[in-house]
Amino acid sequence: MHHHRPPALGAALLALAACAGAATAQQRMTLGKPEAELAEPFTNVRSLRELPSGKVLVSDQQDKVVQLVDLANGTAVKVGREGQGPGEYAFPSLLLALPDGTTLLHDLLNRRFLVIGQDGKPGATLDMPRPPQHANGGDGPPLALGAITDVRGTDQQGRIYFQGSPFSAPNQPALDSVPILRWDRVRPVFDTVGYVRMPPGNVATARGGNVSVRIGGGKVFTPTELWNVAGDGRIARVMPDPYRVVWMSGPRQASAGPVQPYTPIKVTEADKELVRQARRKSRPMIVAIGPGGRAAPPPNAQIPEPEFEETMPPFAGQTAVQVTPDGEVWVLRTRPAGDKVPTYDVFDRTGALVKKVSLNPDSRVVGFGKGTVYVARTDEDDLQYLQRYRRP
Repeated sequence: MHHHRPPALGAALLALAACAGAATAQQRMTLGKPEAELAEPFTNVRSLRELPSGKVLVSDQQDKVVQLVDLANGTAVKVGREGQGPGEYAFPSLLLALPDGTTLLHDLLNRRFLVIGQDGKPGATLDMPRPPQHANGGDGPPLALGAITDVRGTDQQGRIYFQGSPFSAPNQPALDSVPILRWDRVRPVFDTVGYVRMPPGNVATARGGNVSVRIGGGKVFTPTELWNVAGDGRIARVMPDPYRVVWMSGPRQASAGPVQPYTPIKVTEADKELVRQARRKSRPMIVAIGPGGRAAPPPNAQIPEPEFEETMPPFAGQTAVQVTPDGEVWVLRTRPAGDKVPTYDVFDRTGALVKKVSLNPDSRVVGFGKGTVYVARTDEDDLQYLQRYRRP
């Protein structure tokens, strides 16, 4: 088919396209060679915190271990050990930076934090906060017991950020919006920074005996809003449809960045197989909190076979959005199964897209430090190797 266009208009459109191409070309960057890589592998890096000394703490949820890594010397030393006692953890999750150089390790199963010193030595434990009956002291829906388990980050003042639970009360339908809660453990006070929307069909519940179990969300690739916190305490909410970053500094204080054009990627059989493989490898942990707050695997809970959307959103998966302490938002873009090269959209403090960063194949960003970015590279045996790069 031939389209006849006046030559001048055609030339002008070509020139415009070339300009647009040049503008995006300047923003594309590739992480080249790592400054350092640790020879000893991890099974599954969950979280990372760069210490003031330049060493890093790394938690591995699968091996239930925390390591103090010195990339300059290529050494790794185990921190604390598995258990319920002092200096121990049952299920190491996020590592949260505190302003005095110490770190809080979120221990999901013991429902507490373990304090780790600048030297990597475990110290005291800190119980999970008991939230008020209502977020904001009476404004908003009542908070469910156990709502304070979804820890997300800290700011430079050491305040801790949580996502509230979609369960408002027993036998009630799940909420369509949940609060972002901030805990100032020094004062101590709880407040609500804002709300995030839950995707439809977010909760599947299996009942066995007197326990009900959350088995996570509806379909794979359902567009889902994600958020994280910057050092100044502002929240970056990343919206999937339309795709954009909205910065929030309070419940009614939001500024939206420009909408990013996005062409949905069709979900193929190869994409579905990748998801199934990943699920088999990660062996999702299902936990029911029984009477007296004891965590136990529920009787005969079955993981349902995943259902899939027809197309992929721009980003997917809880860890797709990360925010650096200085307020850069890194968003891991979805890609077809055959594409081995991960790409991150990087947004600035105004919500503008400033660069696109490509990683080496089979890698993912696991954390940031002072001018550094840490990456876990997965080899053909599914082992993960920690790398450090200069942040582009």
